Amino acid sequence: MIIAQIADTHLGDADSADPVFSARMENLRACIADINSLDPLPDAVIHTGDLTQHGLASEFALARALLEVLEVPLYITPGNRDGREGIARAFAVDGYISPDGAFVHYAVEEHAVRLVAVDSLGNNGPKGDFCHTRLAALDATLAEAPGRPTALFMHHPPFDVLAAPDTFAYLRREAVADLTAVISQHPQVVHIFAGHMHRPWTAVVGGVTASTVPSIATDLRYGTYAPGMAERPVYQVHRYEDDCGFVSETRLVDYRADSR
Repeated sequence: MIIAQIADTHLGDADSADPVFSARMENLRACIADINSLDPLPDAVIHTGDLTQHGLASEFALARALLEVLEVPLYITPGNRDGREGIARAFAVDGYISPDGAFVHYAVEEHAVRLVAVDSLGNNGPKGDFCHTRLAALDATLAEAPGRPTALFMHHPPFDVLAAPDTFAYLRREAVADLTAVISQHPQVVHIFAGHMHRPWTAVVGGVTASTVPSIATDLRYGTYAPGMAERPVYQVHRYEDDCGFVSETRLVDYRADSR
């Protein structure tokens, strides 16, 4: 199975006069074109949150207009900028998100690797959290298919990103400990994909490899890039192999902000 992962697009309104939001729109458009050019095409695209900057209906409308040209299925989990209600309203029509759920949690069964979206949002502010109800739902979902390789995807990485100024993305250490306890009971979980930190990082959580992806929005991407690379959008392609799990490739899109 091949998964393309994008995150942290931070889109504004289509009518915004701010050139930053115009550039972010073009960053995402360029990534989508690159994904559509892959041979073979990915089986799925996952967006690990912060699709929008302010969670406005107009921003979600722009996002849908850009994303609808993807030639493969898209699955999304909410970021703190989006809010779970905004994501649910915008994507319930696609059938994989319940429009009236208390949180965004679902499983995608159609692929060789089962995909489980995890709602990592805290109640207030940018940091993540997990409640008993969400962890119980995750535990039950994983228990439904113990023999299938499964990947989790969420916005907040459940590990320290040492290169970040604020290394820990959650309100409480206990939240990650509780998540780890659930994951440790389900050996079929083969990877955890996250966003939020706007930079690449890898760690191990409950015996499972976990990773973050750089921000699609180049003005928000953190880390050091060589000249000529800083303005090129970045996303990742993950290929699942039975004998070694996911093997990941970081793709620099052939795009320059001054050439659109």
